[in-house]
Order: sequence, then C-alpha cells, then structure tokens
Amino acid sequence: MPRTLQRSAAPPRRVPRRAVGLAAAVVLAACGDGPTGSGPPPPPPDVTAAVDALGTPFTEASLYARNVWDLQRFGGVIHIGHGDSTDNWGPIAIWSLDPATGGLTSEFTTSEEQVDEFRVLDGELYVPGHDPRDDWTLGNFYRLEAGKWVKHRTIPNGLHTFDLATHGGLLFAALGADSVPGHLTLQVSADRGQTWQPGTDNVLGRVYTLFEHGGELYGFPAFWRVFPIEEHQVLRWDGTRFVRTGVELDALLPGAPQDAVLRVMRPTEFAGAMVYVVARRTFDWRPVALAMTRDMRTAQQVALPDAGAVPFDLLVRGGTLYVLTATPQADGSFVTRVYQTSDLSGWTELFHFTAPAFARSFEENGGDFFFGLGCTYTAPNAATGSLLRVRRAVYAQ
Repeated sequence: MPRTLQRSAAPPRRVPRRAVGLAAAVVLAACGDGPTGSGPPPPPPDVTAAVDALGTPFTEASLYARNVWDLQRFGGVIHIGHGDSTDNWGPIAIWSLDPATGGLTSEFTTSEEQVDEFRVLDGELYVPGHDPRDDWTLGNFYRLEAGKWVKHRTIPNGLHTFDLATHGGLLFAALGADSVPGHLTLQVSADRGQTWQPGTDNVLGRVYTLFEHGGELYGFPAFWRVFPIEEHQVLRWDGTRFVRTGVELDALLPGAPQDAVLRVMRPTEFAGAMVYVVARRTFDWRPVALAMTRDMRTAQQVALPDAGAVPFDLLVRGGTLYVLTATPQADGSFVTRVYQTSDLSGWTELFHFTAPAFARSFEENGGDFFFGLGCTYTAPNAATGSLLRVRRAVYAQ
C-alpha cells in the first residue's frame, strides 16, 4: 500500500535538478470564484501531507544511477527510465508502474547503461540505445512490439543513440559516434530500423535531439563555444538529408550562461510553438530556463510566477501545457510545483509539495500526477529514484 510522503526531521543534504482536462467544477475551484464570483483566488494547495510514496525499485549502489530520467504513459502503464552512462552502471532494466495500483514491474533488461528517454512514434513506444554495453560497431534501439520489448541492434557506429524520430514515413536516429571520418551522426531508415543510410553528408558531431515543428524535422547538437561555428547550427531535414540552417543554437538558448555547454531538452509542441528546457551540460544535464520559439530562428525565455522555479519536464493534455519545476530551499529540500497554461501567456500553479530531492520527470493518468525524483552527479541524494503520486482528489478539492 502506498505510503504518505513525510518530510525528514533532519534537514536533507542540499542538491541542485505530461493531465486530462479537469472537470468544470475543478476549474471553478482553481479560479477561486466565491458565491458572488468576487475576491482573489485561493492560494494553490500544498499537498505535501497527501503525497503517496510508491517506492524506489532500483537496486544500483550508485544513487545517481537511480535518477528517474523519464516517465512515459503508454499501454495503460507508466514506463520508467533510469541509469548512469557517466560511470556506466548497467545493464539497466525498463520498469513500469501501474497507475491504478501503484505496483512496480521490471519489464525487460536492456543492454544499456542508461534508459534515458522514451519516444512515442506513430503510435509505438521506442527507447533509444543511449549507451550500449555492446561493441561500438552498431547501436541499439528498442521497440515495444505486441506487448514485448524487442532489441534492434542495427544502427551503424552508434556509440550513443540519443534520440529517435519519425517524419515522412521514415525513422531517424541522432547519434554520438567516435568522430571518425565517415561515421556520420544522423541516420535514416525506410524499413522501420532494419537497415540505415546516412542522413547527412558531413555531420560528425554529436546530435542530441530531434524534433518536428511546423511540418519540418530539426536536429539539435549541443552548443559549446570551443567548437567551430558550423557545429553549433540547427539542422533541418530537406527531404533527402539534414542541412545546416545557418542558425546558431545559442539564438535558441535565452537565459543560459555564456560559459557553459548547453542543450535543448524536453522539446514539446504547444499552441504553435516549440516549448523546451534550456539546460547546461550534456549527460548530467541541469536546467536553467524555460524557453519557446515559433520560427526556429529566435526564442524568448518564459517567465514563471516563481522566479526561483527551475523547469525539468513538460506535458501536454488537450489544450493545456503543464510544466514541472523545482525550487531549492534553504534547508536543502525542494518545492515541486506544477504550472499550467492554455496560451503560453498566463500561468497558474496547480499544486506544490516539498520533498528531499527535486522531481526530474512527471506523468499523468486520469488526473493523478506521478513524479520521479533525481539528483546531480556531484550531489547524490538518498531520495533519488523515489516514485511519488499526487491524486486528483487531493489538489482538486
């Protein structure tokens, strides 16, 4: 039976870090309309005392390896990704959570050091082979087929398969290879990943993210000033290959420090824009800002009501975008807030709770929200890997 999350009596160590539309009565309650419809809305609820602790299923000795990198609802369960490709903890299992019962199941053991993210592509669930324990001649991806996970070891020179995407009936892979001439880091398959062809003439640098926006498919490298300028440019699929757009990635990174390696994380299509997290570092990524772009050439930072809230994950349900944030506290704990918007202009807080570690990822099922806690590599936290639930009945009162 799920336990209720309790705050620790001793201050924990300090560490840095998608919802069905609500019924009309819940919306009215969130707006705070009294009998006369006047007066300020009530403050968003603090649900700390009612958070369900669902367990910590991971057994890796490394706390960092227990980071819940991604949660993805699919096929009636919530799939869970964890692991550590920095210190190479593996092989890593794909776990799932039954949102109705809170039960946890180890579904399949991958050949990876880290299950970094899930991708729902054309109605199927995929896992990119983030860091395989196999040799580097081929990279992996995994697909849920007829309810069973199937490993596909077919991607040429896939030291890391960072992302997968579909576009125009093709499957694409964004890779990190070993910088050897001819080992190109964008690959394309016309037969569902059985065979692959280069999707670029000259891109050798690591490509971390693929995203479809405005009918176009884009690729995002990391931004690092020590690299040549062309290595920083946003990439676009022109129908035959990826080409450099001439747009340097830093144009899409508002609010980011000037001396850091930077990435586009959690890209999410909403209201005609791509909304995403600007993050420092590549593997042990640390969010610094929420941003949005409509033209893939310019971007603006998105301000949330709590200026200290750092964005970690995004989720769309119907006409609402939800953003998961964490605000560090003086005692080392974190306040997790879920914000919502229907137009990218007005933001309201749905609820918040305090936990000993930040929530790195979240999901939703039937109005209940689920959270996976995390930590940074340099500040391990004993709460890392904890899975939490906030029931709709708690915040919608």
